[in-house]
Amino acid sequence: MRGLPPSPWQPFTVHDDHYTLDTDPSYLYDKYGGGGADSSGCVYFFRSQFNYDDWTVAAGTQPVLAAAGVGTVIGWKDTLVFQEGRWLPKIRWAMDEFKAEWQQGFQHSLSWLCLYRLRRLDPS
Repeated sequence: MRGLPPSPWQPFTVHDDHYTLDTDPSYLYDKYGGGGADSSGCVYFFRSQFNYDDWTVAAGTQPVLAAAGVGTVIGWKDTLVFQEGRWLPKIRWAMDEFKAEWQQGFQHSLSWLCLYRLRRLDPS
């Protein structure tokens, strides 16, 4: 399905690129192997800082729940869309930002890391 991470048995690479959010998303998608123009694959990045230059929040913060357990919140997700300039229309790119909720045994030094998933939106 479009926008979902690969299955656990299908390996994928998470990239660490300090230009992630300052770069045109189509360039990142092509550079890191998201696929061709018709691909629905996702590209993953780790970042420690966030720059909102051309990305705008498209939906409010949503909780991420544990797969095992009864509604345990393990983190938060924001969905951002790419918009070149303030008055230009949004284009076909979305970036999901995942932040972990601090938990017992979680290294505090890693609590500021975020995982970003770059994906194409449906053309419609």
